[in-house]
Amino acid sequence: MKTPFKKILGLILGTGLMLQFSSCSKTVTMTRLVPAAVSVSPEIQKIVIVDRTKPQNEVVSVIEGLITGELPFEVRNSIEATLSSLQQTLNTSPRFEVVRANQRLTGGMFGQIFPNPLDWYTVERLCEEYQADAVLVLENFSADFVTTDQEKLIKKTVGEGNNERTVEVKGIYLEGVADVSAGFRLYDPFQKSIIDQQRFQKTNTWSAEAETKTQALALLIAKADATRIVGELAGAGYATKIAPMYVDINRGFYPKSKTHPAVAEGARLAEVDQWEQAIQTWESALPNADEKTGGMLLFNIAVGYEVLGSLDLAKEWAGRAYTEYGLKKARNYVRTLDQEIQNANLLNQQIQSN
Repeated sequence: MKTPFKKILGLILGTGLMLQFSSCSKTVTMTRLVPAAVSVSPEIQKIVIVDRTKPQNEVVSVIEGLITGELPFEVRNSIEATLSSLQQTLNTSPRFEVVRANQRLTGGMFGQIFPNPLDWYTVERLCEEYQADAVLVLENFSADFVTTDQEKLIKKTVGEGNNERTVEVKGIYLEGVADVSAGFRLYDPFQKSIIDQQRFQKTNTWSAEAETKTQALALLIAKADATRIVGELAGAGYATKIAPMYVDINRGFYPKSKTHPAVAEGARLAEVDQWEQAIQTWESALPNADEKTGGMLLFNIAVGYEVLGSLDLAKEWAGRAYTEYGLKKARNYVRTLDQEIQNANLLNQQIQSN
């Protein structure tokens, strides 16, 4: 594990606070580590990434590529972008240490069907060679870029100086859709099991317009660039499935009350990241607050405790805002905090070290 366990626990809740302000509301942004969709055994600390897209027959694969429009160098570039993005994104998580294998194994370059799993001898050999605990394999890969066009009126600037104006002329609207399909498997040599297997698919669309199709094609993104970009999306997307990632979470709180200055006073303290003092200010104002302001104060206190990393206290104060003052917004906040508490417990399990 790249980050000590105790330090990671400190990152589970509030890290990297940023306040955004406007005339009618205040929002605090918290950077939080959220659990992955797939829980990987704590025994697995280091992962080796392996490219298994080398075709069985290079000549046949070139012919297949010419037929489908997938040139080998374009696909190789997309594969490299996918694997690089996968590794880079995994490295943003404190969960795993990640290393990339040098060799390229035989699999299926252009197919979308998973090949037979690697034998466990090969998996164990890879782990031994790279001192890793698990093997993450790109098993297959395919990329496609399709363009469609239609006639439409487009805007064109004509004339110069004072005579310059915009007119509508007949033209071509061109759309290019890039699609990448990347098949991943995560092997656990300890349990001799496949932790996860998924064909991860990403699509993106680009457009261009001009008076002629040739002009529009010149303006449209190149196929190689499009599939490379979408490959990066696929690699990053799969990384977020197996490793906890940092995300930004926004929480709004009340900036002021028409009947009590303590709401605004506490908000100003929060603005300069003095949340403990802000909570004290809001709490001390509760005995003299009217019903509407009381709900605001309790809600703000709940947000303050979440910022400080205490989800249980945040839930307690948000619950009071609803039960004592009927603040419906607080009821929804309680539900949100329930989910956050579940996420924190799951995250704790995912990042535990042996």
